[in-house]
Amino acid sequence: MAKNKITYGLSNAHVWPITAVSEAGVPTYGDIINMPGATALTLDAEGSSDPFYADDTVYYQGVSNNGYSGSITLADLPEEFLTKVLNEVVDKNGARFEDASATPNEFAIAFEFKGDQAKRRHVFYRCVATRPSVGSTTKEDAVAPNTQELAFTAIPRLDNNFVKARAEEGDTAYATWYGATPYEFEAQA
Repeated sequence: MAKNKITYGLSNAHVWPITAVSEAGVPTYGDIINMPGATALTLDAEGSSDPFYADDTVYYQGVSNNGYSGSITLADLPEEFLTKVLNEVVDKNGARFEDASATPNEFAIAFEFKGDQAKRRHVFYRCVATRPSVGSTTKEDAVAPNTQELAFTAIPRLDNNFVKARAEEGDTAYATWYGATPYEFEAQA
């Protein structure tokens, strides 16, 4: 398998809405939603590193993994994402309404980066998004397309504490990354 020295680019973003969670914390995923037009993604690690001092030194170093927070920028958010994840309501005439009392659904998100040797696919299993901002600018002598930034956090799954996974082109997992559900862990024999 080829190993990357560098990665670049962003493409093939998809989400799976989480439609239910069992008592054991296992998510049920809805139909995959294509998120075309991805232009940027930034996710920063969340957590802490907490030293415990004894014998005049750091005796123990505790580390917590609280997932990631950041955003993805898209040319435009798909209507399906707005209704199935952010729970906007569509009336009989096609108008879309944002309900202040609606709670967004959690979702999984997958995307890929190019590399000098192989493409790398990522999936974050349990995410929560906030509402995107609304804005535009006037057209001048050149058309500058608008984008929408979607802020979200990726937190550990309740059933197995997995936050994310990744695979490179050539890995067996790579071929099934965008299935009916996000790629699931398979223990080694």
